[in-house]
Amino acid sequence: MMQLKTKEQIKDFLSKNTKFVNQFYQTSPEDTTLINRLFLIHNNPDTQAFYEDTKKSFGNLTDLKSQLETAFKHIKYYYPDFKEPQIITTFTALDLELMVSDDMIVIPLETFLGPKAKYRPQYPLYLLQRFDKPYIVPSILTILSKKYNAIDPNDHTLLSDMIYYGKSYEFTRAMLPDVADSLVIAYADSNMTKTWNSQDLVWGHFIDNKVLYETNDRIKDKYLGDRPKVFEIGSDCPGRIGQWLGWRIVSRYRTENPSISLIDLMKNSNARDIFEKSKYKGQLED
Repeated sequence: MMQLKTKEQIKDFLSKNTKFVNQFYQTSPEDTTLINRLFLIHNNPDTQAFYEDTKKSFGNLTDLKSQLETAFKHIKYYYPDFKEPQIITTFTALDLELMVSDDMIVIPLETFLGPKAKYRPQYPLYLLQRFDKPYIVPSILTILSKKYNAIDPNDHTLLSDMIYYGKSYEFTRAMLPDVADSLVIAYADSNMTKTWNSQDLVWGHFIDNKVLYETNDRIKDKYLGDRPKVFEIGSDCPGRIGQWLGWRIVSRYRTENPSISLIDLMKNSNARDIFEKSKYKGQLED
C-alpha cells in the first residue's frame, strides 16, 4: 500500500479491497477520513524510511509463511473443516495492530520489530517483549483458539477464566509443537523458570486467599491482566500469573487423563471438572 501516493490511487485500492477495509479499518472504502490519513502516511518521508526499515527486517517473509502453513496443517488435522484464512501483511505506521478473524488475518509488520526498534508501539517496557517476530504466529494461534474453546457462560469465577486461558495456550502448543512455551504465553525465559520453580508458593497464595472461585472482576484482573508484577504474590511474580497457572492445571489434566484428546479438552466447558481431575496442587512434575 505504501506505493499508493495519490488519493485517487488510495481510493481505487480501498474500493477493490472492501472486505479488508471493513474488517481491518472497520469502516467503508469511501471513508474520506481514512483516505486522508493514508495519504498523509504514504507521503511522509519519515514514514517511508520506517517502511523501508520494516521491509529490510522481514525480508521475503518465508519463515513467517512457513510457520503459518505448518500451524494450519495441524489445525486441519484436528479440525478437518478448518478453512485457512487469507493472510495479509501490511504497514500502518503503528496505526493499527494484529487482526485475526475466521477468514482473514492482517499483520502490520512494523508492530513486530522488537522492543529495541527505533519506532515501536506505545506500550510499557514489560509489554513490548511480545511485539517481536517470534511472537506473531503464537499470538495468531491463541486468538484462533477462541473458535474451539468452549466456555460456561454462567461460570464467572477466576478458575473458569484461568482454565479458559490454559486451554487456549494448550491449543497453541499443540499447533506449534516446536515453539517454546515462553513464546506461547509471551513470558521471558527468566519468568518461565522462576514461575515454574516457585509454583508451590504461587499455588499457596491462591489457596490461602481463596481466590479460585472469586467473581469480582477487579480482583480477577490482578491475576489475569497485564501487569509488570503481581505484587500480591511477590516482587518476582510476573503479570498474568493466573493465565500461566491455568495452563499448568490444563497440562496436568492432560497428563492425568491421557485418553482425553485435544478436541475433548477444548469442548469441555466445565472448569471445575478439569481442575479436580488435574489433581494439581502446585507440584513441579508434569
